Amino acid sequence: MIDKIMLSDRSKLLYILVLVSSMLCLSAQPIYAGTGIISMNEDRDLARVHDHVITLQELVSFAKGAPNFYSHLQVPGGPEKILEEMIWRRLLVLEGRDRGIPEPTEDQGGMEVYIHRVLKRLVPELPPLTEADVRTFYEEHPEVFSTPLMLRVFQIKVLIKNGDVASAIARIESAKQALIKGTALGDVARMYSDDSFSRDRGGELGFIPMEKIDPPELEQTLRALAVGQISEIVRVGQAFFVIYLVKDRREPILDPYEQVADAAREKAKQDHRASAQAKLRRKLENKWGVEYIDPEWKPINMEKNP
Repeated sequence: MIDKIMLSDRSKLLYILVLVSSMLCLSAQPIYAGTGIISMNEDRDLARVHDHVITLQELVSFAKGAPNFYSHLQVPGGPEKILEEMIWRRLLVLEGRDRGIPEPTEDQGGMEVYIHRVLKRLVPELPPLTEADVRTFYEEHPEVFSTPLMLRVFQIKVLIKNGDVASAIARIESAKQALIKGTALGDVARMYSDDSFSRDRGGELGFIPMEKIDPPELEQTLRALAVGQISEIVRVGQAFFVIYLVKDRREPILDPYEQVADAAREKAKQDHRASAQAKLRRKLENKWGVEYIDPEWKPINMEKNP
């Protein structure tokens, strides 16, 4: 009996040690913001919404509590998307309280339910779409109803470590010079690339769909490359430098309207609702005030027109 108790205690201790170790590993992971690689333990002011300042630590805490957002911390441009979501939520809460919309208790769903309640009140149901509306949307957005452009991509990626931009530039420039001299990209990748996945495969990433690639300048660079063409050096904020080579292309294929009519109607509804929400956000920003304390976190393509 005593042996069983001791075994149980050891199991509990082992579980606690594993849990603590996991938490330490998570806290040690970096944040891949567009401004560079940041420690999760660092803090700074990012943005002000009315009278509330959103800090980096608040952003990390929010992401850790939201499974859909936590992975964004390790994706270049992802932390900025988390910040935009936090700004949007705070604007909705401010407006909801200003209009006297009742807040649910924690047992009733808390803040998540409240945000959806406010959004439903501020963006009412849109009028039904006609068949002409749906077909127009289909014709104006062929990329939505096509297979994505697929590119077989090779890369040489050099990280900017500890803010040392000069060393990263020297390393990526050396890689570029080696390519100019005729050294095979695979050999150059094995020598210079910091991305272990592609480096060990001679720089190959495989076929990549050209959709929703962040940040957008990477997708623009890849789309512009002809097969066999090596890109210029591309810098992504303070995160990394990269050189690309495209070895094969699979062009998009548009699905016939008759096959996607139902999907087109749903996509058109989502688009109309997103446009209404974007208009609402601009209105709320003007009313409550949004300031990016760290300008590097401000979206590049932020719409400024009301």
